[in-house]
Amino acid sequence: MPLAGVEMHNPKTRPPLSFGIYLPNVGWEAIPSARQMMAYAVEAEAAGFDSVWVEDRLLHPDIDMLEAVTTLSFVASCTSRVQLGTSVLLLNLRNPIPLAKSLSTLNHLSDGRLVVGASLGGHPQEYETSGISTRTRVSRFLNTVDSLRSFWGQRTYGTVDIPAEVAGSMTPRPGENPIPILIGGRVDAALRRAAMIGDGWLASSTTTAEVFRRSWETIVGHAVDFGRDPATLIPAKFCYIDVDDSEERALSRLESRLPRYYGRPYDVESLALYGPPAKCVDGAMRLLEAGVRTLIFATVTSDHAQLRKIAEEILPVLRKEGA
Repeated sequence: MPLAGVEMHNPKTRPPLSFGIYLPNVGWEAIPSARQMMAYAVEAEAAGFDSVWVEDRLLHPDIDMLEAVTTLSFVASCTSRVQLGTSVLLLNLRNPIPLAKSLSTLNHLSDGRLVVGASLGGHPQEYETSGISTRTRVSRFLNTVDSLRSFWGQRTYGTVDIPAEVAGSMTPRPGENPIPILIGGRVDAALRRAAMIGDGWLASSTTTAEVFRRSWETIVGHAVDFGRDPATLIPAKFCYIDVDDSEERALSRLESRLPRYYGRPYDVESLALYGPPAKCVDGAMRLLEAGVRTLIFATVTSDHAQLRKIAEEILPVLRKEGA
């Protein structure tokens, strides 16, 4: 099933549901080997997930990570159906020309399965080490998105002026199936960017159901102001989950790992889904009722048992109740 909202839908109807899961490119216990990553991706596809996703950090002081685009390229070779997403790709830390080439190549070799979640985030140390000023990060982000679309032969918004003969010299191009770009961020400026230049909004794990509802209403309003059809935009969000009959054990696992990744306190009780399946379903349903139609689950383990619990005890209920 394609990501909800990629295709044109009647504004009076809700787009279809889509569910994804993060691949373990974050080394919560340890960086997975090639065989382990392949096994996880293959099982995720067989378990019925619609998409698989990777996080993106170039530098992290406490956790080992695999590079996002390279990981998806590897996973593309051992899967055939699931969409391949970045959540979120730090565009500002990459040169737009080789990035456009890498992403279009990945999209081509995966038969058009790429989805680019992108934001202008990133740790200040990553900007400094990359020799990029944080002062120009907004304009750099807008220019990079426009550059990618120029090289891919997709609709642009005029922030860069790449001659047609130059842009047209890059291949492969997506053709009739454009590569979706979902914009991350939750401040109003980010919501405006999602409505203006994005193919949707990818909300972070720190976005509650109520905040998502209000933010999506804001995006819809901005889209109308920009002359865009909100029904074509993808309302997506990722959230952390730990399915365990012991609520205390699940909470402890998340609380011991998420602050280490984010480098600051993380309000697991308010922001994550954890505990017995019924409790996790209730929390996920609140997100769907708030307007999320592409829900991406992130775990803090590479254990296949957690993947199976989500696939077998959470997804069937959500597909039935959230339709």
